[in-house]
Amino acid sequence: MSLVATTRKLGISFFEYIHDRISLSDKIPELDTIIRSKFSINPQPL
Repeated sequence: MSLVATTRKLGISFFEYIHDRISLSDKIPELDTIIRSKFSINPQPL
């Protein structure tokens, strides 16, 4: 999956995300943080 497709699925503007990363403003969280918060991964103990 491309970065464009990932940001689209998460409802984030690709260009705003790239601008945020390049400018180092960190107004938009990193994608892994957004993914974890939207799809909380809670592994079940065996």
